[in-house]
Amino acid sequence: MIDTLLGNDLVINEDSCNLSCTYCLTGQSNLKQSHHAQLIFGPPTRDRYAEGSLLGRRLPLIAGRIDDTFRAPMLKVTGGEIFLVAGIMDYLREQAARHEVLIVQTNGVLVREEHLAELRGWKNVVLQVSLDSHLFTGNSHRVQTESLHGKVLRRIETILDSGLPVEIYGVLNDRSAPEAPAFARWLADRERPPTFFPFPVRGPDSERFAMRPDQIVHIEELVDRYDELAAVLPPRPYFDRLLSFLREGERTFRCHLPRLVISTFSDGMVTPCPNIWFSNMGNLLEDDHSESLRRVGETGLYTALLAERPRLNACKGCFTPWDTLSMYFEDEITLDELCQAPTYAPPVIRELIAERKRLYKEGRDGVSCGG
Repeated sequence: MIDTLLGNDLVINEDSCNLSCTYCLTGQSNLKQSHHAQLIFGPPTRDRYAEGSLLGRRLPLIAGRIDDTFRAPMLKVTGGEIFLVAGIMDYLREQAARHEVLIVQTNGVLVREEHLAELRGWKNVVLQVSLDSHLFTGNSHRVQTESLHGKVLRRIETILDSGLPVEIYGVLNDRSAPEAPAFARWLADRERPPTFFPFPVRGPDSERFAMRPDQIVHIEELVDRYDELAAVLPPRPYFDRLLSFLREGERTFRCHLPRLVISTFSDGMVTPCPNIWFSNMGNLLEDDHSESLRRVGETGLYTALLAERPRLNACKGCFTPWDTLSMYFEDEITLDELCQAPTYAPPVIRELIAERKRLYKEGRDGVSCGG
């Protein structure tokens, strides 16, 4: 069994969002009945985090049981859109005090300046903001009208100017890819440039939205302009993997993410990969949650997820910003290059990643399958 994890990717109310991105993974997932019903495309539901509320009872247990078992110093909180949850700042405040890094993923629409001021004051928050382009045409798989795009962009500009560390998660699709170089330039021109991670649209329905082969040239242009745009781009080898994925039409390289990060849900469900929601390993709200956590790193699914070459179709279709961790484990980038991203920059996080790699190389990282 793995005894230490880098992080927990906690998904809160994944079926509830104030946007309806056409390529949304929750709308394509079959992990739960609610995913199959594609509730993500319906009107968002409001919820509350407070003492005595359902989330108020559940969320501390879920994060606490992962931390108690694996001592994970990193917590990523995502959705859905978490700022739809009334009182979410109370939960984030509690977790910021308990983790070295708190990652908050959001589409930015509901983030207010008072939120930003408080998040900045905690000094260990990284905002991961979803935006495919600064132009409506490139962002139109995410928003359906130009007026809504304008609202989104104004909110995100406020976030970029807030002084918080920001990573921009940009999905590459048939509409956004042609604008990727201009988007990177727009980000680089900000007073406080974020880190921009472009990555391909994925999921069972991805062919409907995927870049066309003739659009790969726009990513090649990013590479050609790397020196000009380096302030906002991930390490150069990231684009070697990205272009390989785009040219081959699938992933051909190894993933190490499940040996480092686990995915949990606000209903207690646990699944081994934050990128693709595969199988239910158990529920952290049940009395037998310890048994579920003992399976981490030891189920047959880990054999496939951590194989030298991808075995599952979902894995073959997956490439995300998390890939820089795998690149470090495969000696494709250095620790310094990995830790240029705000998420991995804190010394405690950096040291843990280096230690986990050392143990992996020695065959002593606690993962009994796929090593």
